Amino acid sequence: MRRHFAPHVLGAALALFVLWTWLALGTSLLQPLDDLSRTHYLAAGSGAAQIWSAIAVVTLPGVLATVLVIVAGWAWRRRLRNLTAALVLSVLFSWGGNFLLKHLFTRPRPSSPLADVITHSGWSYPSGHMTMATTAALMVIATTTTTRQPSDVRYLARVLGGLGVALVACDRFVMNAHWPTDIVAGFLMGLVCASLASIVARVHMLPIPRRRIDQPQPRTCAIVWNPSKVIDRASFRRTVEYELEHGGWEDPLWMQTRPDDPGYSMTRTAIERGVDLVLVAGGDGTVRIVCSELAGSGIPLGIIPAGTGNLLARNLDIPLDEVAAARVAFGGIAKPIDLVKVTIDGDDSTAEHFAVMAGIGIDARIMENTRPELKKTVGSAAYFLAAAQEINAEPMDLTFQVDGQPPERRRAMMAVVGNVGILQGGLQLIPRASATDGLLDLSIASPRNHIDWAAMATRVMALRSERVNRVDQIQAQRVQISVAEEMPYELDGDTAGRATVFEAEVVPQALLLMQP
Repeated sequence: MRRHFAPHVLGAALALFVLWTWLALGTSLLQPLDDLSRTHYLAAGSGAAQIWSAIAVVTLPGVLATVLVIVAGWAWRRRLRNLTAALVLSVLFSWGGNFLLKHLFTRPRPSSPLADVITHSGWSYPSGHMTMATTAALMVIATTTTTRQPSDVRYLARVLGGLGVALVACDRFVMNAHWPTDIVAGFLMGLVCASLASIVARVHMLPIPRRRIDQPQPRTCAIVWNPSKVIDRASFRRTVEYELEHGGWEDPLWMQTRPDDPGYSMTRTAIERGVDLVLVAGGDGTVRIVCSELAGSGIPLGIIPAGTGNLLARNLDIPLDEVAAARVAFGGIAKPIDLVKVTIDGDDSTAEHFAVMAGIGIDARIMENTRPELKKTVGSAAYFLAAAQEINAEPMDLTFQVDGQPPERRRAMMAVVGNVGILQGGLQLIPRASATDGLLDLSIASPRNHIDWAAMATRVMALRSERVNRVDQIQAQRVQISVAEEMPYELDGDTAGRATVFEAEVVPQALLLMQP
């Protein structure tokens, strides 16, 4: 039943709110209850009045909304995208819904000796304090659930949340700020708003009861994670351990990447141990290295995206939310995808694989000039700042050869080989690229002027797939690109070195990837 807790609460709370509103405003059945507010319980200027007034100020809807927005920012930093959305939506639903209902019903407030207090203003039905307090309490409970907090912490959140809601209800009543029916309506409205936000954002208020799956053979997992990308290590570990425990996995092998080894030896160790699954948490660079090492191993890979671009996850519909991604990594379907093998300057001993895109030319210079600290601060906008520095760069002379056909020459700004084609924001750099078609896609841009650049940018930003002048788009199994002088090249967004000969060859179904 808990799996459907929010929908049940939403339906019940909405029905009760409609019924309660009819009883309170359309009949006299609840008049004896509202008559309780005709008695004044506090004297203006008394110590008790000051205490209750202070509580009213501290629990102003604007204050509680600000707290929820701050928690949303905290969740966003920890890549809890669904929780972030739920928190923001709960504020919008509560604030906006309460505003609309107050102006719809225009019910005056009861007489109060504290009418000059800042919190005693506006229409009365439903109570805005009560709506936001109930919403905030439920969203705090949802936060402790989503972040896999220990049971005692979750229990404490529920108790404190309930006490907080009760305190606000008492405050509104003893200050004669609302009729009792306003307070009950505010509580029901808060239930509606929090439940609706949780449903829309796919966040659970209570843990999903999951029975441990007993496997006939013990399953082992290796976890390769980048400490510079995983913001909240404790939350990340709780999320993974939750999935391991309920999936019947043995104790995992935790391996942390290092600046001098971004994942190579860790993945090799996992292969040597014969694990049943490798989980990688990091940015595109870390993911690429683990994919490259796992190529042809037959060991499935699960991904928890933790970088700026997360392009492989975006292209294959792997959730960007940490909790949802972990659920897919351990409970999804292992599907084969292609990788692309890259050989630089004919040295096969240093060949690597990529899963997203690789290129030589201006795109590699952009990656090279993008400062890591700026990426942490402004995210993907850092790439646009680096790109602005290359707008007047000189094109390069290159020769490309596809599947052994006669070579062709271009004076180009960039040459990109794609296994998939979608960038951040859904921008389609290579529209036909697919990680399951057994082909790689070559895109060579040779703009002569700003009009050509504008045409290419318009096609990408408008998500259109038609061909554009001065852009070659070719599908093949193997491509070789040669440049007149050494140029930087990049693999999945990370500058990997400099080269004069860049060879790429698709390796069909090279990797098993856990997908929804």
